[in-house]
Amino acid sequence: MTVRTSTADFADTLRRFIRLVTTDEPPTLLELARALDEMAMLVHDTPAGKLSDQDVDPPGRDYDDYKARYDKLGPRFPELGQYAVVDPVSDLPAEPMLGDPIDDLADIVGDLSAVIWRYENVGPEEAIWYFQFHFQVHWGRHLRELSLYLHALMGAKGSWDGSYEDEYTEAD
Repeated sequence: MTVRTSTADFADTLRRFIRLVTTDEPPTLLELARALDEMAMLVHDTPAGKLSDQDVDPPGRDYDDYKARYDKLGPRFPELGQYAVVDPVSDLPAEPMLGDPIDDLADIVGDLSAVIWRYENVGPEEAIWYFQFHFQVHWGRHLRELSLYLHALMGAKGSWDGSYEDEYTEAD
């Protein structure tokens, strides 16, 4: 089954994701998981882009901008904590590492914001190319690891309906 997304729908979908994560009412874990799934599907549903000849970079791509995104996102997701990650292609037994869901979101939002900038300042073909390429080399890994963490967290907390209740909280 092949589904193709128009360039206008592509940009609108990215903007909705960024708003959900950064400015709208903070999403439930289920809403966040669904939004990440939508981003992953968008990679597959959008026709291939094309890199332009323009040599321009979007603003807001330095450490200070990343840190500001990170600091803004942390309080929006207080229920998220560090999680274990293992390199899936390393020799076993692999050394476990720590994943940081706020870092994941800050990087995803940063890369998607750069895609929107390219869409508005260079054109849709360049934006789509950048979106798909950086999914392969950067933000896609953050998305997949964060999605797996949310899947495990919702399962452990029994929050598949979108609610979140700590299992150690006493009921009234």
